[in-house]
Amino acid sequence: MRAKSKTKTSPDATFVFKGTIKKLKATTMKAAPASDRTCIVTVDEVLEAPQNLTSYAGQDITVELSDRRKASVGDQMIFHSISWLFGESVAVRSLYEEVEADPATSRQADAGTKSKQRVTHKHFNDADLVVSGKVVEVRLPKSAPATKKKGTTAPVTTNVSEHDPKWREAVIEVADVHKGSSAKRRVVVRFPSSTDVAWRRAPKFTAGQEGYFMLHESTHAAPRATRKASDATFTVSDPNDYHPYTEASAIESIIDSESDS
Repeated sequence: MRAKSKTKTSPDATFVFKGTIKKLKATTMKAAPASDRTCIVTVDEVLEAPQNLTSYAGQDITVELSDRRKASVGDQMIFHSISWLFGESVAVRSLYEEVEADPATSRQADAGTKSKQRVTHKHFNDADLVVSGKVVEVRLPKSAPATKKKGTTAPVTTNVSEHDPKWREAVIEVADVHKGSSAKRRVVVRFPSSTDVAWRRAPKFTAGQEGYFMLHESTHAAPRATRKASDATFTVSDPNDYHPYTEASAIESIIDSESDS
């Protein structure tokens, strides 16, 4: 959940972060021309981000400021932004900014944290399997075996359409199981790799990623009563289905409370 301000929030903001303005009328990229509204900002903390921007904490990026607030070098703000350019660095356009030192902002940020915990708890409760571990492989989906039952076919995953999800499979090496059960030390999770608007907020996995995975049994799986537990297949589609270890305080508190109960 993104922190909110007294100003009207925009549902279009996809990269929300706390940052410190380092230099005005400057950029980190040749493709982003400097102007009165561009500045170099150090990302102090990522609050909400698509998968390709979660690792930018501590880095300098280019921000094109909105026209709602004057800025000075050293100002600390919460930036509600959208992606603009990618290259040797990254540039984003800020839809609006909040002054981090504002006490009202701090109170609302606390409320945002509690709201995020509620959302995470709901996803934990809805998940069929919650594990922590590491992505060791990403691959194209394996073809489903042909069914012997007349009149039925295996789900098609390779059709190309305007909103094709471009399914991929992530193989997760399981470190711990926190909800549900899995006899396997590796589970396969299907996720949409497409950045189309219909799928852009879904988790995107690459080998080496570590964290907590809240998994949902695939709607294309065989009926529970007719399959073995080891045959279960899982999917993710919501950004709350994955929490990297570095941003896992919400789910870790849930796991701790579940283990104490």
